[in-house]
Amino acid sequence: MKNIILLSMLFVMFMGVVYGAMVATGGQQHSDMTGTIVGILVAGNNSNNTNSILVQGVLTNGNQQGNVTVKITNETQILHKDGNKLNNGTFESLKPGQSVDITFIGPIIQGYPPQATGNEITIMN
Repeated sequence: MKNIILLSMLFVMFMGVVYGAMVATGGQQHSDMTGTIVGILVAGNNSNNTNSILVQGVLTNGNQQGNVTVKITNETQILHKDGNKLNNGTFESLKPGQSVDITFIGPIIQGYPPQATGNEITIMN
C-alpha cells in the first residue's frame, strides 16, 4: 500500500513539473535558430537547386553564433508574426534584414556555412 501511495505521489509531482514547463514556455516549439536574413538565393527555372536564405544568428542548441544556409522546400512553412497572430507568408515575403526564428528538419550539413533544411520560418518583424 505504501508503494502505491509513493508511486502516486511521484506521478503527481512529475505531472506538475511537465505542466510547469509547458506553462513557462507557452507550450510552443522552440526554434533551432534565431537571427537575421543576410542573403537570399532564388533558384533558377532550369536548376536543381532550391530557394535558400543565409541567416546570421545564434543556434539555440549550444548557443553557437554564425551563419547558416537554410534551404526552403515546398514543405517549409513560412509565417509572419504580427503581434500575437501568425499569418501565412511566402518565399517572396522574406527580405534581407528581417529577424527570423527557424526550426530545422533533418540534419545540419557541416560546411562553411553549414546547411540545413527549414521546417518552419517565422518572420519576427
